[in-house]
Amino acid sequence: MSVQFYIILNEHAGSGHAGTLWPQIKERLDAASVSYQLAVSEYPRHTLLLSEQFAKQLPDSPHQDWVVLAVGGDGTLHEAINGLTTIKRSHPIPVAYLPIGSGNDFARGAGLSLDWHQALNQIIHCTHVTNYDIGTYNETIKQERGVFTNNLGIGFDAAIISQANQSKAKIWLNRHHLGSLSYLASALSVYYNQTGFTLTVHVGNQRDMFPHAFLVTTTNHPYFGGGVGIAPGATIDDHQLHLVVIEKPNFFKLVWLALRLVFKRHLTSKAVHYYQVSKVHLTVPAIEYGQLDGEEMGGRFFDVYVGVTQYPFWFDITL
Repeated sequence: MSVQFYIILNEHAGSGHAGTLWPQIKERLDAASVSYQLAVSEYPRHTLLLSEQFAKQLPDSPHQDWVVLAVGGDGTLHEAINGLTTIKRSHPIPVAYLPIGSGNDFARGAGLSLDWHQALNQIIHCTHVTNYDIGTYNETIKQERGVFTNNLGIGFDAAIISQANQSKAKIWLNRHHLGSLSYLASALSVYYNQTGFTLTVHVGNQRDMFPHAFLVTTTNHPYFGGGVGIAPGATIDDHQLHLVVIEKPNFFKLVWLALRLVFKRHLTSKAVHYYQVSKVHLTVPAIEYGQLDGEEMGGRFFDVYVGVTQYPFWFDITL
């Protein structure tokens, strides 16, 4: 099947790495005679607006041949797919993703190559859509709803992202392909400022309360924070969400947990609580940081319903 690509380029992704690489990407596309239309994302949430406008103008027919290709990081993909899903369509527009960001966790979770040359081959030589899981959320306090491809986090990981995004070191690390280190560098200082908070987890008729929650991550695949395997058994097509709740550990236990995390043994720790569910309701009656796919939600109270659905993606990981 021959397709056309509506490319949304976030030149700022990876601290400008995507913009630097674009001439090479364009050369490859032109050499392969790929049909595409280019739009450049120029400011925060511009990708969301561009993809939403594209979805509005494209007829909702079963035989359209367009694919939206997000060129950037996980945040660029997050905005693109949220824009596409803002419009109710009987025939959703497939989305592709060229991972040139600082984390690229969705690529890891989906099996898409982290090398942009190979990933581009997996996209332009793809012949059919594949439906993968994405998360859905409905936050009732601020009346926000949308989707996420990686994870929704409250507490420690979200506070790390907030601090890392404000760090000047992140730009230098991204330019040297060491973006995940910016999260690690922020983790220690965040630990001392992050207190335990009250969390209630509702699953069906079950209600669990955690008075000293520290890290709360609902994930769609194994990874967060630039390749950290928070839910080793998760897959992007198991139709399940994987919720990991970690209660506030002392410093030595935190180091011990970090080591167990490296060897994917952390889920057996008494301080770690693990759920595998199709939907979950989370409430936090305190102001805590939140994050969606590495994008900041800010500090807020939380009353959020999280679920899972499927969306068509355009890349072939067997290539």
